[in-house]
Amino acid sequence: MKVKRLATALLSIALVGSTVACGKSDQEAANSPAASAGAASAKPLEPVTLKGMLWGDVPADMQAILAEFEKRTKDTLNTKLDIKWNPVTDHKQKVKLMMAAGEEADFVFDAEFMNLKELVPQGAYVQLDKYFNNDAYPGLKKAFPPEFIEANKRYDGHLYTIPLTQYFKDLDVIYIRKDLREKYGLAPIKSYADLEKFYDIILEKEKGLTPLALGGVRGFYMIHGGMIPPKDTIQSVGVSGVDFKVQLSDDLKKVLNIVAIGDPASEYAKLPAPFNTLKTSYPEYDKYVEWTKYLEKDVLSQKDGKSYFMSGKAASYEGTISSFAADRKKLKDANSSADLEYFVYTPGITEMKPKSIDTNYKANNNIAIPATSKNVERTMKFFDWLFSSRENHDLFEHGIKGKHWEPVGDNQIKLLDDSKSYVFPGYELSWNPNMIRIPDTLDDMSKKYLEYSAKADTYYASPLKKFIFDNTNVKAETANISSKYTPFLQMIKNGQYKDWPTDLEKMNKELKALGLDKVREEIRKQVQDYLDKGIK
Repeated sequence: MKVKRLATALLSIALVGSTVACGKSDQEAANSPAASAGAASAKPLEPVTLKGMLWGDVPADMQAILAEFEKRTKDTLNTKLDIKWNPVTDHKQKVKLMMAAGEEADFVFDAEFMNLKELVPQGAYVQLDKYFNNDAYPGLKKAFPPEFIEANKRYDGHLYTIPLTQYFKDLDVIYIRKDLREKYGLAPIKSYADLEKFYDIILEKEKGLTPLALGGVRGFYMIHGGMIPPKDTIQSVGVSGVDFKVQLSDDLKKVLNIVAIGDPASEYAKLPAPFNTLKTSYPEYDKYVEWTKYLEKDVLSQKDGKSYFMSGKAASYEGTISSFAADRKKLKDANSSADLEYFVYTPGITEMKPKSIDTNYKANNNIAIPATSKNVERTMKFFDWLFSSRENHDLFEHGIKGKHWEPVGDNQIKLLDDSKSYVFPGYELSWNPNMIRIPDTLDDMSKKYLEYSAKADTYYASPLKKFIFDNTNVKAETANISSKYTPFLQMIKNGQYKDWPTDLEKMNKELKALGLDKVREEIRKQVQDYLDKGIK
């Protein structure tokens, strides 16, 4: 089965991908003709400056990394990088504005949760099919197997991004102040009930300390998810932030009903339990309201929950397991008496059960090349260089060897004292299953969770997981709905509406005036077409 082969191929190299092909050392691989920017020629290329757009804070020591990159490649790539770092809350809009203005850029970070669904159909990004599985770009060919590229193609059968991932799922966790848990004699947290007990004690005993730090844009994110067991005949399709429950026939060949969040009770009654009412379709929303007592008062304006936690103002924050070693070191550097641990909160994943993670085998994070770029070939030569050897890749993902980090064995990494001066978001530029380094400080349980996330049978693909909505026929409607619904959804995701069913029903009526039903019918048409084509 194609999906099984893809999962097995990619996830097995995620565990052992630290070695270089044919036994070459990193240095030998980096100095090989293939590693030198795709080996286009022996003489330097004409100088070029590539303009990139990423998000978040500029990593400290970034200039040192760029200088080292330029030094290593002056006789081959002859390339400089000019990276603009947008604030987290502004990146999505700034990319859209840049594209609308026809402003030139050579690479940008984008994702399904950002602008890909909208910008790809508009022709905003360059097709990249020809750069992969191509001997002229050996770095890309080695790092991105054909099955992975195929899985990341769009609905039209073409590839528009460089897909960035390590595992198909970076496990969601709540990071917790271990020292505070132990201070009050609590056992390790293994359930939501344990977590609530911890939070209640923090509220009572640690005055001025927020139990749970969240980012206002994300809200509770995946926390309290998975309360309803998955059901193949009930699928969720999100458009402009609005969730549509799509009911399929038992043979998964026909669309029976599509219910938009907040629809009248008569529409929900058409669906099987527990999806037959608004309230039981979204049980997590009640928990959001209940848990607002654990959040900071001005949570909506909080841009960075992790930074809030690291400043000593919170007892926990929401994140993913891949950052555990780096975050633990950062916390202990700031407060030597503090310590960090985590709770994997998603049912099924917590217990490491098979078939617990629904995936489309696509990368959640991507680099796209804007159609406005005048340097497409040179940009792809840079990425070919980046993925051609561990040494090249590690420079950007981990920093300068011997200063920020040093290798341990074949696939582990030791963070050095200067590591805090270079913390790079690898998911924005350099993640790849072939090149994962596991922190040498990880405990046995963390290693087990990483092994779990690298197993093929941990994953499954639900019937519409690979469906991608094309908004071409409803551009105005989706834009208007998004503008209206996004700030409302932010409030919901932070538990700010106590009577959320009533508020959602009112919002639903307002969205209908903006074309919600037209979008619904477009979803029906496209999903049915997807089912008729039998896409797997």
